[in-house]
Order: sequence, then C-alpha cells, then structure tokens
Amino acid sequence: MPVVDDWVNDPLGIIQNIYDKDGQVEGKVVRDYFISRSKGNAMSWIPSLNDTPLHTLRPNSLVRYRCMIQDMYDPEFYLGSYEVVDTKTGKTSMKSGKYKDIAECASFQQINMDSTNNKTMDRQTLYGVPIPGESEWVKAGYTERVGTKVHPSTSYTPVRCKRGLDEEGSEVNSHSEAMETSDSAKPATMETGQSSTTSFENKRTCANDRPAGNNPVLPDLNFPLPEEKGISCLVKVYDNIDGFCVNDLVEFVGVLSVDPSLAQFEPEDQSSQNNICTDAFEVSAEEKNAHAPPPSLVPRLHAVFGTKLTHINPLLAPSTPQEDSFKEVLTRLQGEITALRQQIMATLEHILFGDKLAAEYFLCHLLSSVYARADVMPLGKFCLNLTCCPTTPEYSALLHRFISSVVTKSHILPITIENMNKVRLCPQKDYTANRLLSGVLQLGADTSLILDETVLQAGQLDANGVKNMTALGNLINWQKVEYDFSYHRQEFMSDVAVLVLSEAKSLLPSDCLVPLTASLPAGVSLQDYFSRVDNLTSPDFINKFRVYVTVAKMLDYSMSGEIQTAIQDDFVNIRKDDPKNMTIDDFHKLLNLVRLLAISHLQTSPTQNLWNQAKSMETQRKQRLPQSTENQNQ
Repeated sequence: MPVVDDWVNDPLGIIQNIYDKDGQVEGKVVRDYFISRSKGNAMSWIPSLNDTPLHTLRPNSLVRYRCMIQDMYDPEFYLGSYEVVDTKTGKTSMKSGKYKDIAECASFQQINMDSTNNKTMDRQTLYGVPIPGESEWVKAGYTERVGTKVHPSTSYTPVRCKRGLDEEGSEVNSHSEAMETSDSAKPATMETGQSSTTSFENKRTCANDRPAGNNPVLPDLNFPLPEEKGISCLVKVYDNIDGFCVNDLVEFVGVLSVDPSLAQFEPEDQSSQNNICTDAFEVSAEEKNAHAPPPSLVPRLHAVFGTKLTHINPLLAPSTPQEDSFKEVLTRLQGEITALRQQIMATLEHILFGDKLAAEYFLCHLLSSVYARADVMPLGKFCLNLTCCPTTPEYSALLHRFISSVVTKSHILPITIENMNKVRLCPQKDYTANRLLSGVLQLGADTSLILDETVLQAGQLDANGVKNMTALGNLINWQKVEYDFSYHRQEFMSDVAVLVLSEAKSLLPSDCLVPLTASLPAGVSLQDYFSRVDNLTSPDFINKFRVYVTVAKMLDYSMSGEIQTAIQDDFVNIRKDDPKNMTIDDFHKLLNLVRLLAISHLQTSPTQNLWNQAKSMETQRKQRLPQSTENQNQ
C-alpha cells in the first residue's frame, strides 16, 4: 500500500502509474483513488493553500484550496497524452499530460510532437478567490485544523510569494539551471496554443528582449471585496466541468503548479501592435496578462476532485444534515437549547440596548436564508431594517464586529453618496481582458451584509449611484444580482441576509421594520458598552452560538397537517370582522416569522405557541411604527 508521501508529494507519479496500467487516465479512476486515500483524518495530511505560505509548498504536490469561483474562462486545449523517444535506444513510450502544465520527460528522452499517438484534450479553467467576507475566526479555525506543517524542501528552488517583475528573467534563469542539473528534462508547455518547443532558454531571451519603459504592472487579483486578503488561484478542471458555477463555494484538491515559465507579460497600451495572434484569433495584451498571471502570485491548481461546501463553519465537521455526526450535534444542541437560547437572547438584547422585541427579530434575521424559490419569489429571506440607531459609524462598526464573531461570512457597506456613485456593486464583463470584473455584491451564499445608512448625507446620485441603489433593492426584494455583460444583463441568484441600519425608515426596501425603543445609557461610551458583551459570553458559549447558527439554518423545516389547519382557521377568523386586520402579505410574513422562530428553538415544525408568539410580536412591532409607516405594510 502506498505511503502518504506517494500520493501527497508525488500525485503525478500515481497518475502516470494509472496511465501505464490502463493506457488512459479516466477522471473517475483518479478521483476515486485520491478520495479513498483522503477519507477521514487523512484529509488533514494534504496542505492547505489557504493556510500555508506558497513558497513552502512543494511544486507538483497535492494541496487543498477553499475558494469562491469568481469567474470561468474559456476551455483550453492541452496534450492529454504524448509520445516520448529514448534518444539512446530509439524506443518510444507514452506519458500522461493530465493534471500538469508542462510536458516533461527524462534527460535521455525527447518529446515527439509530431507523433500521431499524441492526443489533444480540453479542460475548463476557473478563477478562484478567497471566500468574500470570511470571518477571522473561520480562517483561524481552518488554520488550526491543518494537520501537516509544510517546510521547504532542499531538493527544489522554492517559489517566492512576491517577486518584483524586473526579477522575472533572473528567476527563470536560476530555475532553468536547476532544471538542467536535475533528472527531469526539457519541458514543453501543455497548451496547444503555444509553441511545443518552448524552452527556458527561449523564455530567458523573451524576458531580456522586453522594451525599456514598458514594464507591466502587477495583475489585479479581482477580489469582490477590496480589503480581502488571501491567495487567488487558477483552477483547472478535467471532469464534471458543468458541475461548477460562478459564486459556488468549493474546496478543491489537486496538483499544485507554480512553474515560472507559465507567466506571460505583455506591455499594455492602446496600440494594436500589442495584440497577440493565437491560432488565428487575436488576443489582447490585457487578456493575456489577466489569464496568465505570475504563478508566484496566482498559482495553478489541477483539480483532482472538488467538493461544494454547504457551509464553511470549521467547528461543524459534517457538511450535510443527512450525516450521522450532524444529527449527533443537533441532538446535543436540542438538549440544551433552552439555556443556550436564553443566553443568546441576553447577548442580543445587550447589543440592542436592552430591546427584547428587537432582539427576537434580530435573531430571526441571523438565522434567515433562502431555502426555496416560488417562481421568482425567494422564500426564507428576512431583510431587517433597524431604525432609531445611533447616528455614528462607531455603532455600525461594533455591531458588524459582533455579527462577524458569530456568522461565517459578513461585510459592512456604508451607504454614502460617494460610495454609491463610485463603487461597483454588480460584476461587469471586461471584453478587452475577457474576464468578469468583480463587484461588492458578488458574494457567496449565506453571507451577512450590513448596510449602514446612518452615515448618509444630502447629495446627488449620478447614474451609477442610481444603478447601485436599484441593485441593492433587487438584492433585498428578489435575492438576485444583475451582472452587466454590456450587450445584455444576466441575473444570478443570491442568498444574502441584508441588515439595514438607519435613523428613520430606510430608502431601501425591507421585509421587517423595527424601531429601537431603547438607547445607550447616559455617560457610557459605545466602546465600553460593547466591551461588556465579554462578561456575558465565554469562548465555549461563542463556539456553541456559532455552531447553533449554522445548524439552525440547515434544519429540514416542514409544517404538519394539524398545525396547517389551525393556522388557516385562525387566518379566516381574523379576517371575518375586517379583512384589513390581516392581508395576504401580512399572512405570508407571519408564516416566515413562525418558521424562523421554530428553527431558533431548533424545532423542525412550528407549534401553536410559536404561532401565537409570532402574532404577538407583529402586534407589538406595528404599535411602534408611525401611522404613515404602518400604512405602507411594514
């Protein structure tokens, strides 16, 4: 049985052995092999690209990468298998070209590019970015779970994470010399659009022939959130190409490729002379630079298999509610839900200045998610508009800090005239570089978005500002974002929990408007007040809170026939005297509220008591609303 070093440090050797045995490399065979080896705790033996410095990772080794798919590039062709010739004996043999960028052979062999046995195949390239808004405790949790601490090997020259562009030539030279003195031999690029005889010497010549004054700039990593940190990656998928979509959260396991020769730099100016002709197609310098950034900044990952993530909570190992371990966690939490929920409510009441009703609605908001769609209507969303908030950015920042401490993904967006006029919220297609420019609203599912309207001042929205405000309204109402492809707009479905903080009723729509009736105690600063949350919580409670939020969202909710009948009868009786007492819209909001109350108690079905509580909460909430606002069905 192969030891761990075989399949983690030398996956290409394993794949070549499969090819030698079967004469081909079937994706299912490779996938099944590595999945079987990485089951259970063995997954921790695979280094994580998110948590390990790139320069410490061994090239062509197996790594993990947790990301959101930000863009999908056009399929590319490559040599799936190729013939090599022994220069001493003249014997020929076949090698697999899958899961690699560079065609390699031994020093006594030569690649026969004219062989009729060579086979061209295609693969899909995805652009992965760090999961937008991922909380610090999530990143720390995954870092702690990394079982293998990787140290640089002395048998290869490590690739530095950051490199000045003027050093490209010297780095290629040093790598070339290392290759020439090693047992591996003259590589050739795998993409069929490039010359098959490309060598490191040719790359060195190209680097030295760059015109002075046209030094390229570092590539834009295209993160949806500008302040995001982490590593982006070009993920090359060989199987189940149609199984991944833009905005999917995925953990890929694949072969790391960081060869310096993969970088392609072209000076970017407006001259048509800088367009590169590839296979009779004219490719702009911008596109070439965007699609082939330096691997020291954007490594390549040849995916062996990928797993879509239903959640990214590192404290909850099971990924689906069907797993036995998930059911054990749920049963344990249900056994202590009364005490746990009381402590959660006490914490939420504190950050809302003692407002118990607002705390109930706030908890429902934290647990909301889109669980289904009826035609175009998203079911389960619960956009909460808290009004009468302190008109200071400090409160929204402190509230965001608390939210990010319990949810896995969050982001705060100040609603100012300047932001609305300048920020790109919706992704936009850049046809010159042939890539999708990210926007702030390109977020993964289950993200909490805080819109701070308390900082809004008088001013004039330009055309982009109006478009951004419309985009926020569409996100809140329909949970969709329109991506701008210039010639048309395409809707992408979202699942983002939106919280709006405002002084009065927001300019934006919402599902629930709750005015705060309490305020900060006199003589106490916001910093001091929020610091008292630490006295209400402990690390053990916070971890339970985090698991509770994730588990509650994943509950399989349903309504029994008995409670359905009771609710319908109640609805009819309320409308008997005056239909205005409960409109159809009011009834739908109550059904959503009672669902959220049920899952907040970790119950999969509502009870009569919860239905009565939902009606009581709505009555109290409406009593707080000004008459003009109440008439607007808020």
